[in-house]
Amino acid sequence: MSSIEKRLAAFRKLPLRAQFALISSTRANPVLAQNKEYLEGLERVHAECVQQSSPEQKDAYEKAQVHLTDI
Repeated sequence: MSSIEKRLAAFRKLPLRAQFALISSTRANPVLAQNKEYLEGLERVHAECVQQSSPEQKDAYEKAQVHLTDI
């Protein structure tokens, strides 16, 4: 398993809010943002996790996302 695959597997285990925060901080970091393959992988895994989450998890995530984007 490649380094990126290992990172994405670990990323998949994070709560949705932590995934969102990691994606945001990766985009904001000038060095990490250059790695488009990694960033696209994070976004793909995150979208899969959101899609597979329960209605309760989605609701909590959407409420938290509003607060995270207001920062």
